[in-house]
Amino acid sequence: MADIVSELAGKCGISPELAKKGLSAVLAYCKTSLPAETYAKISAVVPDADTMATEAEAAPAPSGGVLSAITGAVGKLFGGGGGEGELLSRLGGAGFSADQIQSFLPGVLETLKGKLPDDVMKHITDKLPVPEAAAH
Repeated sequence: MADIVSELAGKCGISPELAKKGLSAVLAYCKTSLPAETYAKISAVVPDADTMATEAEAAPAPSGGVLSAITGAVGKLFGGGGGEGELLSRLGGAGFSADQIQSFLPGVLETLKGKLPDDVMKHITDKLPVPEAAAH
């Protein structure tokens, strides 16, 4: 896991600790949003994915004015709605700024791209709230 987290942190210009929290939130979102067989392929290439997802799911969903503002601002940029709002809220609660979220989610896609089959990447790309240009 350290390799993926370090790679993601480097790509996004954030600390490894923040990258791990963010990746945990993304994994939890994928676990609940994607078919089980698709998530199984993700967890097979991301060490400790199930543990990270479970920890993120167990953490209370953050709320509050600042987080609502971040979620709203990023949601507008990404065209997010529905379940994406919970992911954006969790990322904000983990300590991500709106700008960091904008670079983090495409960074997750870029990091996973060479590690997962194209069909799995399409499922992830379709679910993650990323700017259209970053999804391709």
